[in-house]
Amino acid sequence: MARTILLRIDPTATEASWQRVENGQLAGSFHKGRLAEAYRYCRGASVVVMVPAEEVFITQILLPGKNRKKLIKAVPYAVEDQIVDDIETLHFALSPAPQDGKFIVAAVETQLIGYWDNALKAARIHAETMIPDVLALLDSKESWSVLLEPNRALVRTPNGMFSSDIENLPLMLNNLHKQAEQKPEDVTVYDCSLANHMTTLKALCADIEFSLIDCADGVFGVFARHYEPRNSVNLLQGEFNRQQGIGRHLKPWIPAAALFAVWIGWQLVVNISALIDLGNRSEELTLQMQNVYKTAFRGAKKPPLGYERSSMESKLNKLLEKQGQAKGGLQEMLVKTAPILKNVKGVVIDGLRFSNGKLDIDLTVQGSGDVEPLEKKIKQKTGWEVKSNASTSKGVTKVRLNIKSSS
Repeated sequence: MARTILLRIDPTATEASWQRVENGQLAGSFHKGRLAEAYRYCRGASVVVMVPAEEVFITQILLPGKNRKKLIKAVPYAVEDQIVDDIETLHFALSPAPQDGKFIVAAVETQLIGYWDNALKAARIHAETMIPDVLALLDSKESWSVLLEPNRALVRTPNGMFSSDIENLPLMLNNLHKQAEQKPEDVTVYDCSLANHMTTLKALCADIEFSLIDCADGVFGVFARHYEPRNSVNLLQGEFNRQQGIGRHLKPWIPAAALFAVWIGWQLVVNISALIDLGNRSEELTLQMQNVYKTAFRGAKKPPLGYERSSMESKLNKLLEKQGQAKGGLQEMLVKTAPILKNVKGVVIDGLRFSNGKLDIDLTVQGSGDVEPLEKKIKQKTGWEVKSNASTSKGVTKVRLNIKSSS
């Protein structure tokens, strides 16, 4: 199961606090510091970013229909009369599902959520959920929830969800209580302020019944117990949706990918065409080889299809043997006699004649070349029958060697 990290950031997204949650309970230690320091704790975890509720307008409205895309488009105009700011400058988000027909709507300055988003990316923190911190409190019709911190308070009721400074909190609670058609059975207060705010509340809100719950494990303990995604609003919708964000980064590459796909398709067509052409060419060459075979070896038995080349090579070798080009022929006799002749100084080969296994070699030897041992050396090296005739004139010796192969 993926780890969950609750990560609170301040409006400037420079300072942060965070803690790990497992099965609705805190796990690990509480941390506070620079946002960049949270990266190593958030890496590989499911991160829920909580932003200050005072930076977000939150309300509940009735929206007809079930088409979510149409609903989100209608939201700005449905709440326009409740917002002072220009709706064109705001980013709107909608809760996953309505409760009693009402959706929770959140609006935040587009520039501000863009700043938070970029700060998280700069810190290399991947978060798919971002909520106003007040929406991590218990959602209940019977009981209101108030979270007291040192300098602020978070309030969640069926009639409103907001943050307040401590001084104005009694006034806002009294007004909500008077306007509520259905009075709460009690108001649950989580006092995480480490101050005497509860005494002031009881004194200034005499008509309200309070139930005090101590913050033994801090603010994150309250959030861990009561945060429910279905009763909250993920601000990362629309242009800030992580899935759409990936698509936005990939979009510039779509033309290149399409071009590459076209190129691959074209290469496949070219290669297939080439294979077909090669197949046709192979058939043509096979037919040509059959015709050459029939022409060269008239009357010969036609070899099996595909064996024309090997049959032709076999017949050519036999012809070469008849012409003295195979074993025991001209080639072999030259190979064996050449090294012997090479070792005789001043030898020039004037001519060669070969017929029926007999080789005649005419030589000219300049100076005092060693001619007489030639006959003997060739016999010793080859075992062939060798005869020689030599004549000398003016220091030049003419020699004819008559060599007969024994094969």
